[in-house]
Amino acid sequence: MSSDVFLNQLKPGEEAVLIKISDTISTARRLAELGFLPGTKITCVLSKKSGETSAFDLRGTMIALRKEDSSQIAIHLLEGDNCRHDH
Repeated sequence: MSSDVFLNQLKPGEEAVLIKISDTISTARRLAELGFLPGTKITCVLSKKSGETSAFDLRGTMIALRKEDSSQIAIHLLEGDNCRHDH
């Protein structure tokens, strides 16, 4: 089973596919230039305990985002065989 959520909800080791960046986010164009495009696979690498900043692996590049930005990026969570879990 899979579900659509926002990037800030991804936990370390979880993978997702980007669906859409909200048009209301001021950095939408810059994120697209960095590779945040629909259909791109994203892995959460680490998340601060405060939840205010998380780091994501996007096409082999690690990018840190603030919660205010990552909460505006819709994703499709990959589960089961499509998802790598760190133990």
